[in-house]
Amino acid sequence: MSDLTHLFKIGQVVRCRFDKDFCMGTVKETYPDHIIVDVPEVSDHCWFENGFNISCVQPVYDMFDLKRKAGK
Repeated sequence: MSDLTHLFKIGQVVRCRFDKDFCMGTVKETYPDHIIVDVPEVSDHCWFENGFNISCVQPVYDMFDLKRKAGK
């Protein structure tokens, strides 16, 4: 099992899947076995657990911002 504190950071923007809908959220808390995400359309305490439903969470990366930070 992965330590989720190494994969997700507090304040990170993520995309969460609920049934067939995708919603944007922000990681509020990280623990070794689960994360808590604030999804305004759903709840401020969505629990995603390693080995159960963590596959429903995807990090959102702004590629243009990453290039800007790298000076390209």
